[in-house]
Parts: sequence; structure tokens; C-alpha cells
Amino acid sequence: MKRLLVLIGLLLTACGTVPQSHGGPVQDQVSLIDALRKSVTVDISGSIAQPFLHPDSGTTVQLSGTLASPADVQLFEYCSAAAAGADAHQIRADGSGPARTTVDWVAPPHFFLKGRVLVIYVGRDPAVVNLLTSVLGSQFAGAERRLSRIGWAKPRSPALG
Repeated sequence: MKRLLVLIGLLLTACGTVPQSHGGPVQDQVSLIDALRKSVTVDISGSIAQPFLHPDSGTTVQLSGTLASPADVQLFEYCSAAAAGADAHQIRADGSGPARTTVDWVAPPHFFLKGRVLVIYVGRDPAVVNLLTSVLGSQFAGAERRLSRIGWAKPRSPALG
């Protein structure tokens, strides 16, 4: 009987190593997913890497539920907020990548940073951008948030009026 209790105790201890969030501000991937799950369904799709980023881990999630269509979002977690900020600092304001590399995105990129998490959403759905902004704050790089009647609008040149 005593051996059985020790075995059960060991199994429960081994299972308790999964990171858990208990609410609070977004600082890491787990707390970000918890915050997103208050509004949408979040399914973890797999791992991801971007050649110009140096995180500890990268995860793709799919957001669905209250959105018009599912959206894939890339989450990159760093060992510290300073490390995340250093990678964020190298991204050009238009989201085309770091100074030495140009990334040709399939849709407008949107970059967000909060705590130890850098988030990339590549898409045109303003509901996704608004959701991420509500959880993470304003994007630090990427496509303009101004919408036209037919989709994302590029900034006009003052000379064109």
C-alpha cells in the first residue's frame, strides 16, 4: 500500500511541471493564450521559427470562434523581456523584416510585443488586429491599421492628396 502511494505521488509530481497561468497581465505565452481564450477559441497548431528572430520557442496558434474566419498567429517566447525587445528593435516599422533581410509576406504583417512574447499576425482581418491590440497593446511594426472600404489602405503621399 505504501509503495502504491509513493508511486502515485511521483506520477502526480511529474505531471505538475506544465506551466499554468492564473490570470494577471500577459507576460509569456501561457498568459497570452489564457487572455485570448477569454474572447476566442485558441488551438495550438505546432511550432514555428522565423530566421530573423531568436526566441526560446515559437508556436503557431489558430484563433477561431467569434471571428469571421480562423486566423493563424505566431507566438515567440523569449527568456526575458529584454531579449524580446532586442529582436523587436531590429524589425523595420513597415514589418518587412530586419535591416539586412526583406521578408515578402503573403498578407500585411502585424507585430506585437508584450513582456517576453513577440506576436506576428499575417492577415487582413481587422477583428484579429483589434483582438491582439486589446490584449497586447498597439502593434510596434507592420501594416497600417487604417482601413479603406475595400481592405487595408496604404498611406497616401501628401503630394497625391
